[in-house]
Amino acid sequence: MPWAKGPRERIRLLEGLLSERRLEGAVISGKKEVYYFTGFMSWRLLLPTYLFLRSGREPVLFTGLTDAALASQTFGGRIEVYENYKLEERMVAYPGYVASESEKFIRDYFAGATAIGADSWNLPHSLYAALQRSIPNVEVADISQDILAMRTIKHEDELELISKSCELADKAYAMARSLVTPGRTEVEIYSEIHKELSRLVGTFQYFAGDFVSGERTVAVGGPPTSRVVKEGEPFIFDLWVTTKEYWSDTCRTYVVGGKAEEGLRKLHSIVLKAMEAGIQMLKAGATGAQVYRSIHSVFKDAGYAEFFPHHAGHGIGLDGQEPPFFIPRSSDVLKPNMVVTLEPGLYVPGVGGVRVENDFLITEEGPKQLTKATMSL
Repeated sequence: MPWAKGPRERIRLLEGLLSERRLEGAVISGKKEVYYFTGFMSWRLLLPTYLFLRSGREPVLFTGLTDAALASQTFGGRIEVYENYKLEERMVAYPGYVASESEKFIRDYFAGATAIGADSWNLPHSLYAALQRSIPNVEVADISQDILAMRTIKHEDELELISKSCELADKAYAMARSLVTPGRTEVEIYSEIHKELSRLVGTFQYFAGDFVSGERTVAVGGPPTSRVVKEGEPFIFDLWVTTKEYWSDTCRTYVVGGKAEEGLRKLHSIVLKAMEAGIQMLKAGATGAQVYRSIHSVFKDAGYAEFFPHHAGHGIGLDGQEPPFFIPRSSDVLKPNMVVTLEPGLYVPGVGGVRVENDFLITEEGPKQLTKATMSL
């Protein structure tokens, strides 16, 4: 099967990284990292899948027999399989078994190698032990941080999936706004939105985040509960929606019944001003610390800095929070094709909490906002 464009591009980046680090190959074992380079992620809860790469040789995906056909739809390299399900003797292939099954392949594929890379943050001990037994003199260098940095710059296929997640989030907010009425519980509102999103996508849909109302909004966030919402109080929706593992992360604050008191309106006005200040700083070359300060300074000037206890935003992609991070000492530098969030918020006891969050694509010309739902209370 031909390669999917995105995974092929990312394999080439990995090959370039190995050359730069003077490494002769790599073992990639993290589920998200394998997906990033191959386009394949099993729907099975436990199916160890590893990517092996050797300079000058065809990349190899080592996966369960039951999923080989699915893997071939995006991965254009060689696929080696193990029997992950065998009716007479095995229902689940645990990592120890898979590592032992891979030893002969590893011995042949990496024969003569003296230094290879691995995403050591994810590398199972059983697979590391198999590497040591198969190629006993090899040095295994950690390339986890390099891969994480690589992931911050999004490719066309990744941007398409993130954009779809943002579109779903916008639809979720339209539903949320109509559902925030007195007498409902937080979990009832959450369940109605989740049900509709699942109907829209036609399959299982990951949907989580913060769903807090009333006095709970002062604590920043939390899961939905059986708390009954009341007229005039705030409801913070921080929605996490994914499409094929790629995240959107957004937030809106709505007032139950739609009529906000003066205290909430004031907080909301300051938060929107902070959002605008942050947007002005979203340009290639800015650091995470500069973005944080642009938002924090608005709160400081308004006399509310003590009520802003968290980060000002972060990157998104295969994780809901990944570099760049917008925190006071962040040296992360914004670059074109990063996707980031801004999430200013204020949480004042006796008044309530207000937070808004949008997702942006960094371009040479400036930020492109990906989320469109209204930010009004």
